[in-house]
Amino acid sequence: MSVPCSDSEVCLPSEVQRLLLDVVADGFALYCCGPSAAPFALVASYQWDSYVDLVAIRRVDRVITARVPVPPAGRVDVFAPEAVVWAYEGPPQWALRALLDLVHPQHPHAPASAYPAPPSLRIPRAEQRPMTIQLPPPGRAGIRAARLAAAMTAGGSDPIIANARPVGKP
Repeated sequence: MSVPCSDSEVCLPSEVQRLLLDVVADGFALYCCGPSAAPFALVASYQWDSYVDLVAIRRVDRVITARVPVPPAGRVDVFAPEAVVWAYEGPPQWALRALLDLVHPQHPHAPASAYPAPPSLRIPRAEQRPMTIQLPPPGRAGIRAARLAAAMTAGGSDPIIANARPVGKP
């Protein structure tokens, strides 16, 4: 899945790069785990009132995305979630597209039944440091919520229609 750029680095296919930019544009916070030149993992999170949407990338050819319920204590460890209501693991373009197209948590077809989080969502503490954190710029943090709420209103109760609008497009 990866495309060599040179002898010492690996490039992502352009579609995967575009989808990662869509994740950032949607208002996700980014966590680069490990040295920035050769990270162990990249984690992205988007906080809803009762859920956290996650992306965990440890290999360029396999990505896991998930929606994690916020527990009663009110805090989700984005590096070791305990439960999910939805998860998708696979080739990066499919996993990222599945998360970007996942319906708003208040949508009638939104997943809501929790089950144990897949082990591949966990990033061991030893692989988290050093860590670089990039928060969404002001005004970007609510983009995903606004986009999915608009899609939910426009599309009625059909999750496919509700998410038909391309990410990053008005």
